Amino acid sequence: MSVSRYDPSDFDDDILLIQVRGLGRGKGVEIVDKYSLLDGGNPELLDLISDRVAVLYDLLYEDVDDDLLSEDEDEDESIGDLEKELRRDEEEDFII
Repeated sequence: MSVSRYDPSDFDDDILLIQVRGLGRGKGVEIVDKYSLLDGGNPELLDLISDRVAVLYDLLYEDVDDDLLSEDEDEDESIGDLEKELRRDEEEDFII
């Protein structure tokens, strides 16, 4: 399949296990067996893959979470600065 025609949305959400047998040096492989991991036939392997996916998810979204937190902190600081300025302006208005 050409990469230019690759569309992941065309595929089912599944993890396929494919067993292959070598055909000899330089002759490639042949598929011996092919089955879905999500059917429950190998729960230990499914647990290993689930754990790895969780780690990858954390790695991918760790920076996003940190950025969201820092944006919230920046907004809180900006609101605090604005409130200080407003109080200062009010105090100056009452000084005679």
